[in-house]
Amino acid sequence: MVFGTQHLTRPLYAVMVCMAAVLMGCHGPVQRGENLLIVNFEEGKVLRYQMTSSREVTIELTGSTTGNKQGQPQKMTESIELTMAYKPVKVDPFGLTRIECTFEAVKVNRSSFSGRGSSGSDAMESLQGKTFSLELSPSGQIEDFKELEQLLLDTGKAAFDTARNDLRVKNPDMIYDFVALQWYLWDSIASVPDPLAGVNPGATWTNTQLIAWPVPIPNPPCRVTTFRLDSVFDENEQKKALIASTYTLSDKTVEDFPKPYTGTFQMRGLFGFLRDYKFQSLEGEGKQVFNLTSGAVESDTQKYLLKTTASFLMPLGDSVPHVAIEQTLRIQKLEP
Repeated sequence: MVFGTQHLTRPLYAVMVCMAAVLMGCHGPVQRGENLLIVNFEEGKVLRYQMTSSREVTIELTGSTTGNKQGQPQKMTESIELTMAYKPVKVDPFGLTRIECTFEAVKVNRSSFSGRGSSGSDAMESLQGKTFSLELSPSGQIEDFKELEQLLLDTGKAAFDTARNDLRVKNPDMIYDFVALQWYLWDSIASVPDPLAGVNPGATWTNTQLIAWPVPIPNPPCRVTTFRLDSVFDENEQKKALIASTYTLSDKTVEDFPKPYTGTFQMRGLFGFLRDYKFQSLEGEGKQVFNLTSGAVESDTQKYLLKTTASFLMPLGDSVPHVAIEQTLRIQKLEP
């Protein structure tokens, strides 16, 4: 996620946008052979995206002293598919652009570690048909997400078991997956350190981002994403950029993002018995296609493997849980 530490101030950026507009003319962000990675919004013109996040979680037990595997690995899967609509209702190249965002469709599928399908609905599915607004800087950085934060706080309440009064038990949900997808949509562009200087093929830049993962903890895992402009090509009379990405674990945390839960609680299921996660490794890569002519992300695919160890809430001999998460995220722009 991008939260302003590596970007130009808004007034300075706005001045530079105006200078670029004079140099390039009024026919979009691609002129004079420049590779300018700049998001572009037209007031009232709706952008629609299909977003998916899916993962397979494997938990294995090994001996703390011998390292030998104990028993059979336990597996679970879950996925979310969303259709999102983004309508610019106020476009301001000198300040903040206001985007009205609508959950057109939300569907979650899940299988438990026992192999059975989920019997209840995911809290995310209650968001279908609802809207919120975001405010973005000229670079595509999300500056104001207060409406989203309140909406997710209300949604997070639906993830708790209301039948118990003695203990707050939270059912599985994919709220954090949506948060990650929402920021991934514009992060590659918003994190370019000097966007109006143009980006040449082979150039790289980095950003610290939240990792989509299934367990809410005080300091969720984060990654350092290295973006690389692989190539620029023409397709259907439009200029497009292919942006590659690779991921490693970050020792820094992202603080400023919507948090859907408050207070203390216990997770339902096997994750409710695990604690003290120690993240070991993250490996993965992605590909994004950004339309330089229209100033919009067209597609993005990310795949990674996250490994962590944990401990049991109550010690279980010398057994150490090892958790491996194979994650795939996709974003695809839909035709109007």
